[in-house]
Amino acid sequence: MAVGGWLVWDEAELDRLLNSKEGPVGRDLSRRGTVGAQAAKTLCPVSPRGSHGRPSGYSRSQIGWELGRDREGLYVDVKNPSTTPDGKPLGLFIEVGTEPHDIASHGDYPLRNRQTGQVFGRKVRHPGTRAQPHLRPALDVMMQL
Repeated sequence: MAVGGWLVWDEAELDRLLNSKEGPVGRDLSRRGTVGAQAAKTLCPVSPRGSHGRPSGYSRSQIGWELGRDREGLYVDVKNPSTTPDGKPLGLFIEVGTEPHDIASHGDYPLRNRQTGQVFGRKVRHPGTRAQPHLRPALDVMMQL
């Protein structure tokens, strides 16, 4: 049996459903962002003494999430924007590790360990740090929802 009728396409409502923070896609991504950020905070290592004048847990405290929109639609970004005192990406260094590198004094004085007072000289070779992934494993947790 044939039935006649209309189909009214409401472009504004479709955009609200798929591309707004209040729509079902936005709510789902917000939930995933909340869970992902919490997973990243759980997995992020914490130095018991802090580092470079930063308190213990500084990097962990910077982890968060943000809902964004680009040409393809909504996305959620879980990130660790923490930085070293000189502005380098600490969150990235924790995630992927660092290569061995030289550390040089910025003046006419030697480098030293602030906790122990041990003097190293004006230049030292840092052995690098091992990767401690916390963002990529959080993505796995988000995808399981």
